Amino acid sequence: MAEKTSKARMNKRIFRISLIIAAAFAFVISTNAKLDTSEEMASQTRWVVNTINARHYLRGSMQELDGQEMVEAYIKSFDYSRMHFTRPEVDEFIFRFAEAMEAFLKKGNLYAAFEIYDSFKAKAEARTEWAYKRLEQDFTFTTDETFQTDRREAEWPASAEEADALWERRLKYELLNEMLSLASEDEEERSASLNMENPDVVDPDTADEDEPFDPTRLLRLLEDEAFFAETLDEAREKIRRRYERNLGFTMAREAAEVQESFINSMTQLFDPHSSFLSSDTLESFNSAVQNSFVGIGALLEDDDGICTIKEILPGGPAERSRLLGPEDQILGVAQGDEEFEDVVDMQLRYIVRKIKGEKGTTVRLLIRPGDASDPSVRKTVPIVRDEVKLTANLASAKLIEVPNESGETIPVGVIELPSFYGNIGAGGTLSTTSDDVTELINKLREAGAEGLVLDLRMNGGGLLSEAVRVAGLFIPVGPVVQVRDSSGRKDVLSDRDPSMLWEGPLIVLTSRFSASASEIVAGALQDHGRALIVGNSSTHGKGTVQEVYHMNNRSAFSFLSSQQPKARPVASKITIKQFYLPGGSSTQVLGVPSDIALPSVNEFLPIGEDDLPHALPWGKIDKIDWVNDWNKLDVDSPEDPALIARLAESSEARRSALEEFRFLKEQIEWRRQRFEEKEVSIHLEKRIQRKITEQAYIDELDDAYEALSEEDYAMKSFILKVTEEQEAQSKKNLAQSADDDEAAPEVAVEEDEEPAFDIYLRESARIMADWVHLIKAPEHATAAMK
Repeated sequence: MAEKTSKARMNKRIFRISLIIAAAFAFVISTNAKLDTSEEMASQTRWVVNTINARHYLRGSMQELDGQEMVEAYIKSFDYSRMHFTRPEVDEFIFRFAEAMEAFLKKGNLYAAFEIYDSFKAKAEARTEWAYKRLEQDFTFTTDETFQTDRREAEWPASAEEADALWERRLKYELLNEMLSLASEDEEERSASLNMENPDVVDPDTADEDEPFDPTRLLRLLEDEAFFAETLDEAREKIRRRYERNLGFTMAREAAEVQESFINSMTQLFDPHSSFLSSDTLESFNSAVQNSFVGIGALLEDDDGICTIKEILPGGPAERSRLLGPEDQILGVAQGDEEFEDVVDMQLRYIVRKIKGEKGTTVRLLIRPGDASDPSVRKTVPIVRDEVKLTANLASAKLIEVPNESGETIPVGVIELPSFYGNIGAGGTLSTTSDDVTELINKLREAGAEGLVLDLRMNGGGLLSEAVRVAGLFIPVGPVVQVRDSSGRKDVLSDRDPSMLWEGPLIVLTSRFSASASEIVAGALQDHGRALIVGNSSTHGKGTVQEVYHMNNRSAFSFLSSQQPKARPVASKITIKQFYLPGGSSTQVLGVPSDIALPSVNEFLPIGEDDLPHALPWGKIDKIDWVNDWNKLDVDSPEDPALIARLAESSEARRSALEEFRFLKEQIEWRRQRFEEKEVSIHLEKRIQRKITEQAYIDELDDAYEALSEEDYAMKSFILKVTEEQEAQSKKNLAQSADDDEAAPEVAVEEDEEPAFDIYLRESARIMADWVHLIKAPEHATAAMK
C-alpha cells in the first residue's frame, strides 16, 4: 500500500511538473528579448571609452587592457558561479573576441557582448530544462560528497560531463538546504507553509523568536520516510520555481543591461570604483546621493548570485530594527502579508525594486544570517519602509565610568560618528558634523570627561569639507589632507582656525569599515601626533576620489530633431584623484594602521579595498613640513613611542587575562573556521548532526555573552539639542492627537534599549583611562582588570 501511494505521488508530481515545464517555456519564448545595438547605445559606448581614457587617474589607454581578462570579466558578470559555460567554451570566446575588444569598444560595436549573451541564454534554457527533468527523479542524500558554495575564484568546468556533475551536486545542495529549513519548523509553521502556494516560513507575527532550537524536527528526516518524502516534494517545488523565475529574467534581460555589463567589464579593469551608469543605475545612484529614497536603509551587493547586505546605513529602518547585519543574505522578499518571492540568483536591481516601496508599508525579508553555521538557517525579518536619509543618524555621545586598580573611576567621553554630514534641515536649523561634535564635546567636558574617544568604526565617509573641520577641532592651523590628480597637481586642504576645542588625550577608534573621509580624519590626527589610533590592524583603504560625468545627449542640430524621442540620461563614474595624508602616505589600500590593534573577525573577511580586484596601488608623495609643539601648546599627545608602548603593554595584559577577550578569541576562531570552509556536505545525516552540534555551541556563546553583559560599565548618554527638540515635538504631537480623539488608545512608550556589550569600546575606554592615569601619575596605575 505504501509503495502504491509513493508511486501515485511520484506520477502526480511528474504530470504536474511536465505541465509547468510546457507553460514555463512558452513564457520564455514570449519574453525572449531581442538584442540589437542602437545608434544611441553605440554612441554611449564610444563616449564612455573616450571619457575614461581622458579623465581617469591612471589615464590608461585601451591598448594596456587585457582583452582576455575583459572577456572573462564580462562572462563572470552573469555566469558568476562559473557553471553554465565550460572552460573550452570560454576559451573559444576569448579566441574570437579578445584581440578585437579595443576596436569593438572604440566603434561602439556591441556584437561581441550580444553574441556571448545569446549563447548564455541558450545555455541557461538547456540547463533549466535539465533541472526540471532531474527534479522529477529520485534523490538520495547518503553519498559522502560536498558542494563548493563560494565559486568566485573557481574555474569553469573542463567538460560537459564535469558541468553536469557540478550541477547535480548544486541541485542536491539546494534541495537539502530547503529540506532542513522546512524540517526545522514546528507543526503549526509547517501547516501554514503547506497552505502557501510558495511555502517558506511562518509569518513573523505568529513566530516565537525566543523558541529554543528543537533537534527532533530535523531527526524526523532520518526516522520518518513519509515526512522525508513530503519535505523533499516541497523542496522540489520551491527549487523548480526558482529555476523558472531565473530563466525568465535571463531571457527578458534588455539590451541596455547587457551593454552596461559589457562596458563595465572594461571600466573595472581600470579600478573597482569606475563604472558606466545606465539610465536605471543612474536613477538609483541619484536617489542615494540625494538621500531621498524610501527603503530599508542597507547597501546591497550581489555576492555569487546571493543578495548580500554589505552595510547598514545610519538612521535607516534596518539599523533601528537591530535584526540585520553586514554579510546577512536576502533569500526572499515578501510584500506585507503576501507570500515570499525567492530572489536567489535574481539580478540585484530587481531585488532592490522589490525591497523599495511606499513609506510606511512593510516588507518581509527571508534572511540567511551571515554568521550562520549552516546554510539552511533562515529567519524572517519584517521591516517598515521609511525615508532613508544617509545622514539621518546624527552624532551621539556617552560618558563611560572606567574603574581603575585603586577603586576610583575615570570618566571617558565617547562620540560616535556614523558619517560626515552637512546641511540637514531639522526644525528650521541646519546641522553639520563639526557643529554637532562641538556641541557634544562641550557636554562631555561639562559632565567631567577626562579623555575622549572618537568612534569612527562604522563611518564610511561623507563630506570631505566636514572631515577637515572635525579634524580641525583637535589641532591648530595645519594640513589635513593632500589631493592629487592624474597630472600630478596637488591641493592641500587645511584647518585654518587656530583654536582647538579639545586639548586633552584623544583616541580614534577605527575598523575595516572606516573608509574615505573617516580615514582622512584618523590619518591626519595620527600624522600630527595628536591622537592614538585603536581598532583593527588598519582601516578600509579607500583613498580615491570619483566624479560623475553626464553624457550630453543634445546634438549640434538638436533644433531640427524636436520630434525625436528624448534619450534617457546615462553617466560615467570615474576615479580622478587620490588622497594623501600630511605625512605623504596615501590612504589607498593600506588605510590607516592602528597604534594598538585589537583582535577582530574583520581581519580575515574580504571587506577592505585590497580585497577588490584592480584596486589602485598605495603611493607616497612628499610630506608637508609642519610641526606642532604640543608641549608648548599644553596639549596631550601620544607622540612619545614609550607612551604608546606602555599603553599597548597594559592592553595586551588585559587581553590575556580578561574573560571577555577569551570569549572574543573563541568567537573569532569559530568564525574564521566557518569562513575558510568553502565546501558544504550534502550528506543528510552529517548535515543534521553538524547543525545540532553547532547550534548547541552557538547557544553556549550566547549564554556567555549575556553573562558578560551583566558586568558592563556605568554609562550615561547625551543627545544633541536638535534631537531633544525633535523628541519634544513628537511628544507634543502625540498629546495633541490624544486631545483631539478622546477614544484614542493609550500610546505605549518604548523603553530605551540596553546598550550592547561592546568589547572594543570597553578596551578603548580602558586604554584612555590608562593614559589619563599616566598623565596624573606617570609612575603607576592602569585600568582595572574588569
